[in-house]
Amino acid sequence: MFCASLADVFDNRADPAWRRALWALVRETPDLDWLMLTKRIGNVSDMLPADWGSAYTNVWLGISVVNQAEADRDIPKLLAVPAARRWLSLEPLLGPVTLAQRAPLIAWVVVGGESGRLARPMARQWVQEIRAECDAAGTAFFFKQWGGADKSKGGCRLAGEEAKAWPLTA
Repeated sequence: MFCASLADVFDNRADPAWRRALWALVRETPDLDWLMLTKRIGNVSDMLPADWGSAYTNVWLGISVVNQAEADRDIPKLLAVPAARRWLSLEPLLGPVTLAQRAPLIAWVVVGGESGRLARPMARQWVQEIRAECDAAGTAFFFKQWGGADKSKGGCRLAGEEAKAWPLTA
């Protein structure tokens, strides 16, 4: 389940009572995988429940990254937080990103371009290089969309293949 897709669980402005209720629900649903995505990875450690321990096994902790500077700043923070699985949302991908030796530590990488009338372009080479890195590391890869303002040039085909809705077997 993609948790709070239009919000950030780790936003300082989120009511702590709401977050406590969410953690209770996550504990009550151990057979449901919770995808939690944040732009605020620096807040996470202080906002985890007291019984987090080495992580809830049904939570995939992810961060949103748009370029190499964000990757270099935030991926080490993500890796420092105990998590059953970690993932990256590289969208909108606004520049090349290299995962380097960190790729094997990430379970899943989602890549997508920016959409909308003023969408900035995404280079095919950036996506192909990330996919190759993921393949070499055994990290699941999902190509979400090219983005852009022209929907006819969008879609989710990469190297002649249509992206699958959920490529994970884990």
